[in-house]
Amino acid sequence: MERFRVSVTRSLWFFLALGLGFTTTGVHEFLAGQLDPAHPMWWGAWLVEPGLAGILITLLRWEAEMLARGLDADARPVHWLKRLLLGATLITNVWASLRPATGGINAGMVFLHLVIPLVVFLIAEVMPVIQHRCATARPEPAPTVPAPRPALKLPAHLQNALSSKAAQVRSEGRPVTPADVQAAVNVPDAYAARLAAQLNQ
Repeated sequence: MERFRVSVTRSLWFFLALGLGFTTTGVHEFLAGQLDPAHPMWWGAWLVEPGLAGILITLLRWEAEMLARGLDADARPVHWLKRLLLGATLITNVWASLRPATGGINAGMVFLHLVIPLVVFLIAEVMPVIQHRCATARPEPAPTVPAPRPALKLPAHLQNALSSKAAQVRSEGRPVTPADVQAAVNVPDAYAARLAAQLNQ
């Protein structure tokens, strides 16, 4: 599932980058208008859409990382910022195609400058959903069962003394305690606790 999530995410990033590359031309045409390359604003206009796209990509990367770790990324300011960035791209692209600096209106360009920003917007909305669904579908690791400790063994004469003590304690209707073990055999506290637990199984 993780490899599938990475593959889908990379494909979406690729097509998102293609879409933003196309919308950059529309934003430039909207801002530069009749300017020629000798004007500084003509060059500066090329930086606007990459700057907005950089903020958008940073937000998407943050959302993807949070959701991949199973954390909530549903924050209202993030949604509003994404919509503002993508809305600005949509408006400038459509405006530039409806009022071109040179020539008449081309219906095909109007269509592309309307549809491609919408596709970019939807990709940006779909990516967190895909991350969340993949994180939800990821199988949970099987719980690790601790290996049972090996049974403690004593020499025969000590084992006999311990068995006699255990039988006496059980006849009293109570479980064997570490103190009972140490009354029968001389062993350290931790060893006595393990022997008592073993006798009470």
